[in-house]
Order: sequence, then C-alpha cells, then structure tokens
Amino acid sequence: MRPGRFKPYYLYRFLRWKIGDRSPLTAVAKITNKCNLQCDHCPWWKRDIEDANTQEWFTALELARKRGVIQLIIEGGEPTLREDLEVLINRAKALGMLVMVITNGTVDLAKFHPDSYWISVEGVGETHDKNRKEGVFDRLVDNLNKNRDVNKTTCVTLHKYNVSEIEDIASFFSPLTNGIWFNFMYPYEGSKDIALSPPEQKQVAEKIIRLKRTEKYDIINSYSYLRSVGKSMDKKRKHCPSFLTLLIDVDTTMRQGCTVEQIEDCKCELCNAGCYGELAQAMKLKPDAINFLKRTMGLDSHKLFWLN
Repeated sequence: MRPGRFKPYYLYRFLRWKIGDRSPLTAVAKITNKCNLQCDHCPWWKRDIEDANTQEWFTALELARKRGVIQLIIEGGEPTLREDLEVLINRAKALGMLVMVITNGTVDLAKFHPDSYWISVEGVGETHDKNRKEGVFDRLVDNLNKNRDVNKTTCVTLHKYNVSEIEDIASFFSPLTNGIWFNFMYPYEGSKDIALSPPEQKQVAEKIIRLKRTEKYDIINSYSYLRSVGKSMDKKRKHCPSFLTLLIDVDTTMRQGCTVEQIEDCKCELCNAGCYGELAQAMKLKPDAINFLKRTMGLDSHKLFWLN
C-alpha cells in the first residue's frame, strides 16, 4: 500500500468507525519474546511462549490485511533475532501493508528492509545502559552511524532515570535518526517501579511542548497528544481507540484492543501511552495527529492521507 490514486482512505475508514465499524488500522505483531537484552522494566522477554513458524505468520498476516490493517508494527522481544524477519517483511509489503520494525538497534539494520525502523532509546551513555547492559549504548550508536541512509526514528521511553535528559537525548540522536518520538513508560506489574505518575507525565509533556516549539529538533509527537497527557482520565478510558489495534502474539493468536491486556489488566488511570494517545487525537480529526500517523505509516507529511 503506497500513496497513489487520490482516494480518501482515512476519511472512508473514519466514517465507517463512526457508524460502528470496529475494523483495525494497525497490527502489532510480537514475532518473538526472545531478546538479546533483559531490560528491568520490560515483561515481554520473561514469557515462555513458543514462536510460530514462518507459514503460520503468513496466514496471520493475510488475515490481518483482510480485517483492514494497513500498517504492521513488528516487535518483540527483539524481532531482528528471527532468521525469517526479512521474509515476513516482504510478505507484509506484498499484501499491501506498510511495515515498521521496533528494535533495540544492536543488530545491523542493513540486514532488513522495512519501510521504517523505530529505535528504542532510554538515554545517552550510562543512562541508556542502566536498564539494559553495559556497552549497549556504544553498539547502538555504532550501528546508527553505519546505517545513516536507513529510515529510522528515535523512540524514547520516558521514566524516572531519564526524564532530566530530554533535551540531551533529542540533541544527541537528532543527527543520527529521522525524528524523535517521546513515549511514557507503563508500570507493568513485577517490573522495576520507575514509571512517572500522571501528574509528572503532564509536567514532562509540557516541557516537550516547549522544546518542540523551539524547532531545534525534529520532535514528531503531535501537540494534540502532548496536551492530552495526564488529563481527564475517566474520559480517556471511555474514548481510548484501542480497537484500532490488532494484537498478534508470538503464537499468532489475535485480539483487538490494549497491548497491556496481553499480560495483565490495564491500569488505565496510569496510562498515557503515545500510541493510543495519538490515535485518540486522530479519531478527533486533529490535523497534527493525522500528520503523525501519516509520517509513522511511511507517507510524506506534506501529502494528504490518500491511499490506494
């Protein structure tokens, strides 16, 4: 699926959603729980579920496309550890989906060819390594320098360890990637308790807004999402557009809804996740949130949201 004939695809889907259609827009595919890191705040590598094989994933991708998915987000674990990752990427593209791979950036990015990479970052230097492993930051930076021509976005998970380094992170990674996206850590049960509270998240979001306004760095969060952080939790729970996401687990079981609920009951009052936050604003037809979706789905930001 690429920009082509002028067909108002998003508007078409939006109108269907408004009259009760609940077909998903995005699929999040956890193709493996295996990871070469064991981050303290991540619960996914701790699960013991066998990975589905290549053919089972082909079937899952075909079903996802039939259900309306136009963007595939591949994650893990660490998805680049699967030997058939390039095969799965090519299959999804052949089905007409735009493909994003979320990675810790320790494996050579040139090995695979998604439409874009999102590189998971937690800080600069020791801050990044604190939740991961010593030396991981240097490996990441070396990999980014070797792959400057690859389309990649810095995906920053904000928490108590790195919240004071927001501008340092934006400054360091802006020359190395094609944009900076800030997200807020969710406090999974059994993980290290370093998540920010909703009031703290609101203060941080206001800081990001001020930094974004300086235009010194390419921060791709929408203002609409950032202004919503930490506000109206009851209303947010009611209007969270989690149905727009199709979750495909490592064994290819599928469900629509909240990613957190793959593991535990979601504590919505503590969640300001950017993925659903941006979707919520796009569902209100906020232009900057729709621009965010266009950019993350591989479309040029100056074009209207038209798809074949």
